[in-house]
Amino acid sequence: MIGPCAHQGPASRCNVLVPSELDSVGLCVLHFTTKIEQNCAELHRQIALRGATPERRSEAAVYIGECALLLARVSSNLCLTDELKRRVLSTFLSLMNLREKIERAESYPEPRSVRRAAMLQRSAAVAAS
Repeated sequence: MIGPCAHQGPASRCNVLVPSELDSVGLCVLHFTTKIEQNCAELHRQIALRGATPERRSEAAVYIGECALLLARVSSNLCLTDELKRRVLSTFLSLMNLREKIERAESYPEPRSVRRAAMLQRSAAVAAS
């Protein structure tokens, strides 16, 4: 254990010690899993609304891998309470669902509006030259 959690809520500060595996993020297990859940929900929304570019989806895939690695280290090296074990498993499930969503999004055809915009840009470039 390193020091207290860096999470600071509107009313109080978290005083739970940060495990050495999460020293790089500075959060306790509970706040780390909560942050991942929130980020997964936001990325899921972006992908569902087709607001995520291929670059953003690849960034999300890297994020998923990094978070899963940290969670695996935390869960294998600490004696966690049953509640924290449930949170970690739930967070793993969120990461897996997000990865599946990314893989499905990559197989979707481009929306018609994106294809049309690309065609207009190409037409304008040909006309200008």
